Amino acid sequence: MPGLSDRLKQRLWDLLLANLTLVATLFAMIVASGLLRAVTDNRIALNAIPLLVATLAVTATGVALHPSLTWASLGLSPRTLRGAAWGVLVGASGCAIAVAIALSFQWAEWTALDPSGIRFDWRDFKVAGLALLVVGACAEELFVRGMLLQFLGRSIGAAGGIAATSLAFALMHVGNPSVTWIAQLNTALFGAVFGLTVLRSRAIWLACGLHVGWNVAQVALGVNVSGITIRLTDLHLEPRGVDWLFGGDYGLEGGILATGVALALAAVVWAWPGPRGTRPLYWHRAATSPVPARPAGGSLFRDLSTDGSAPRRDGEDSDSGPTS
Repeated sequence: MPGLSDRLKQRLWDLLLANLTLVATLFAMIVASGLLRAVTDNRIALNAIPLLVATLAVTATGVALHPSLTWASLGLSPRTLRGAAWGVLVGASGCAIAVAIALSFQWAEWTALDPSGIRFDWRDFKVAGLALLVVGACAEELFVRGMLLQFLGRSIGAAGGIAATSLAFALMHVGNPSVTWIAQLNTALFGAVFGLTVLRSRAIWLACGLHVGWNVAQVALGVNVSGITIRLTDLHLEPRGVDWLFGGDYGLEGGILATGVALALAAVVWAWPGPRGTRPLYWHRAATSPVPARPAGGSLFRDLSTDGSAPRRDGEDSDSGPTS
């Protein structure tokens, strides 16, 4: 591309790689879904498992072919895995607090469970149900906040990458039952929280944990998940005439209450201690060398605005130190 700077060429190249990642993953998902249909007709399994398989396959291919990609630079180092447990705790706590508020103000109440109204009744198959919830949440995070986010972050900046993937995350749920504009706004907002989590922890596992904790807590407490009625227990929480507050049939994400929870989670992520040592992600890497990791307590604004152009000090390890 004559007349273009090396940096602009790199940005355009990463933007192309982001689009190739999207197309390749969707194609692989269609193939995997077609194969899985011979085994099951469960809609959640047909969405979650092929997406996870496709994302892992495309990611492994990217790591094998791209000279600057590693599992650690995508936030997938095993050293950072313990962040998932903290994420589950925080995500489930946020959901439980929202339900407690709704019950206190009588925006919802426990009612008898009507099995005929359950789309996915997993009360007799709790382990399988939990496994599918975990697979579904992790598949979405690995897809949206994995290579796609890293390529976009290096091309248009961390803030731009988070914004773009948050919009994509919302569009993934646009066809769900009972979806509203508030639900779409909240889904994008939660996507931004998950993206900030990757930025703050420099790993994807904390975001996976948040997503899993939020979804599992909703199902356990009898709340619909993004418009889908799934039950692992006999609990059923019925909204009472204030859909714009509690979310109605869509679930928590359909109401203003979830907006407040998402903002609270964003504050928790903002205050989350950064990783010790050096763990640059792919979007920190310039064409010649990556930037040094932000120390604990460093500026989140600096990370959001980074374009990966600063040099790294010699001898720094790309995946040292414990994670948060």
